[in-house]
Amino acid sequence: MKKHLSLVLSVVLLVTSHHLHAQPKDGDIKSIREDLFYSEFDLDKCWEFHDSIEEMNSELPLIKAYLAVSEALIAKHSWNPVSKYSYLRESESLLSEAVSEDDDNLEIRFLRLYIQRSIPSYMGMSKNIKEDKKVIMANLDQLNVKELGQDIVDYIVTYMSSSEVSTADEATLIKEKLSSSQ
Repeated sequence: MKKHLSLVLSVVLLVTSHHLHAQPKDGDIKSIREDLFYSEFDLDKCWEFHDSIEEMNSELPLIKAYLAVSEALIAKHSWNPVSKYSYLRESESLLSEAVSEDDDNLEIRFLRLYIQRSIPSYMGMSKNIKEDKKVIMANLDQLNVKELGQDIVDYIVTYMSSSEVSTADEATLIKEKLSSSQ
C-alpha cells in the first residue's frame, strides 16, 4: 500500500511540476514579444531568442508559435540552402500545430501570416495566407492592447493595413474596426 501511495504521489508531483513548468508566466510572454519585436535580428540574437524559448519547454500554442518564428529567423540568416529549408520546414510545422491547437488566437495567426508572407511563394510554404488574413480581419476588434501592448497592436495594424497586405478598402475597414473597439 505504501509503495502504491508513493508511486501515485511521485506521478502527481511529476505531472504537477511539468504542468507548472509548461505554463509561462505573463512576464515570460511579454519578454518573448519584446525580444522578437524590439531586437535587431542577427544570427547570434536569433539563437539567443530561440534558446530562451526552447528552454521554457512549453507545449502552449502561443509559445510554439514564437518558437516557430525563431526557427524562421534562423533560416533567414542561414547561408546553407539545406539548413535554411530545414529551419523553414520546422517553422511551418510548429506554426501549423500552434494554429490547430488554438485557431482563434489572433497573435498566432498574425505570426504565421507574417512568416508565410516573408517566404518566397515558390517555396510552397505560403498556403495559409488567405485563411489567416480572413480570420484576422474578421476579429481585429479582439486585439487586446492591455495584453499585447500598444506598440505591438500598432505594428499589427500598420502591417495589416499596408498596401502589400490589404486593399485600400480593407485598410479603411481595419482602422474603422479598431477605432470603434477602443
